[in-house]
Amino acid sequence: VVTPADSFMIQTPEGERLALEILKKGTYHREYLDDPSKCEYFVAVEWLQTLSLDQAVKEAGLFGNQNTVCRPKTPKWQTTIEYLKTEFSAFDMEMSTSLA
Repeated sequence: VVTPADSFMIQTPEGERLALEILKKGTYHREYLDDPSKCEYFVAVEWLQTLSLDQAVKEAGLFGNQNTVCRPKTPKWQTTIEYLKTEFSAFDMEMSTSLA
């Protein structure tokens, strides 16, 4: 679910807080918070598996995107999806209901 930056919540040890109260290093297009066509949007991600940087998957020909989140829908990305399924054992795990 995409959420405008000004209403996206992050769970912290102190409880939920607005992302823009916590995230101080980037601008996140704060100047466009009142413009739905230009404002920044966030997507919650539940990481099912993570690796250390030295275990990063780096293969020529795999799909890559500068965006943090994308949804590979075209057939040419199927190779990347199938490869990642072999590298990440949790790939097909069911997402928790909190993000479903």
